Amino acid sequence: MAKKIIALLIIIVFAFLSVPAHAETPQPPEIVGPTAVLMDFTTGQVLYDKNMHKRMYPASTTKILTAIIALEKGKLDDVVTCSENVTKIEGNSIFLSPGEQLTLEQLLYALMLESANDAAIAIAEHIGGSVENFAKMMNEKAREIGAYNSHFVNPNGLPDENHYSTPYDMAQIARYAMQNAEFRKIVSTLHYQIPPTNKFDKPRDLWISNRLLKPSRFHYEGADGVKTGYTVAAGQVLVASATRDGHRLISVIMGDEGINIWTDTIKLLDYGFQNFSLVKVTQKDEVITSIELGKGGFKLPLIAQKDFYYEVPKGKENSIKTEVVLKEDIKAPIQKGEVLGYIKYTLDGKEIGTNPLIASEDVYKNFLGNYYNEKEKNPIVHPLKLIFGIASFSMAFLLWRRQRIRQRKKFIFSKY
Repeated sequence: MAKKIIALLIIIVFAFLSVPAHAETPQPPEIVGPTAVLMDFTTGQVLYDKNMHKRMYPASTTKILTAIIALEKGKLDDVVTCSENVTKIEGNSIFLSPGEQLTLEQLLYALMLESANDAAIAIAEHIGGSVENFAKMMNEKAREIGAYNSHFVNPNGLPDENHYSTPYDMAQIARYAMQNAEFRKIVSTLHYQIPPTNKFDKPRDLWISNRLLKPSRFHYEGADGVKTGYTVAAGQVLVASATRDGHRLISVIMGDEGINIWTDTIKLLDYGFQNFSLVKVTQKDEVITSIELGKGGFKLPLIAQKDFYYEVPKGKENSIKTEVVLKEDIKAPIQKGEVLGYIKYTLDGKEIGTNPLIASEDVYKNFLGNYYNEKEKNPIVHPLKLIFGIASFSMAFLLWRRQRIRQRKKFIFSKY
């Protein structure tokens, strides 16, 4: 009986040890905020979702879109002259005056650090000609990015029933904006000073409102953006970014209350960094396979068109499988970069993505049916091959003709 119990215990222990740690998706955290998303910056994968497609007021996180449009359409050293409209806007401001001149760069820092609504108006009028036209630009850009459930009517995020977004859309917008180096620099700056202007005789000191970045009890290691927001209608809104060891996550929470916006965000970021790994499966231009063309043994290397990354639960870093799928009947001429197949990636038997396989060089075929590449088109080497081919063909023809003549003579003599 004792032996049976010991044997059973051994089986249980081995069964337990055979289960890989963190093999399954970990239990997500509980947060107070009614809507949220955690997104991987590199891949766009959603790691956490709580009503992420629900329409909400974005408040001042709207300014992420305002800033990236300004950076793409304007120049940092543009001189912006403020209109009277900068005095007609409520909420946060740096007290701009009609006729006051600042650079676009200075206004962008005011927009993203101090969340200045008057700076948003000045930027919108400079880039779009009017707030209304700039709003059209915002909506066009949002659709281009993939934020299809959003609509914007102003550059600052003040409440309007026609001004809305979703956590998922704001994460997409932030993910797009954080690809811009100047944008990343602005939203990770703790302090910026605007010198005296033609209408204001003192410097303006701007301080970031993102508590994840500045020294505070909510300071978060690796935090590098992006924007806070608050109105009575919107509640607390925060679009956050943090990077650790090259692994960046985007967190968005909308409609939260009080300091929960900070504690909830920290929970989401911790969940992502502690439980997921970003795996680089394939590198751009990496040789994946080669295909043999013709009967001469010519081999054409096929390379990956792009990098392929994927977020996996920790413990499954080596679980992604790859399969090469090639086009049928591949023939020359082949252009460098031409798609000749693809890599299919699977995880636990499910397809998670593809990556085109492209030709690494131009390939040609001569009249003899031989394949060759660009190097063999050398003005000296290639004609010599052609001459050799013609000579070989001529010699073979002459030998064949001589053999036929001999056979004919034998036939004539045998007849008589």
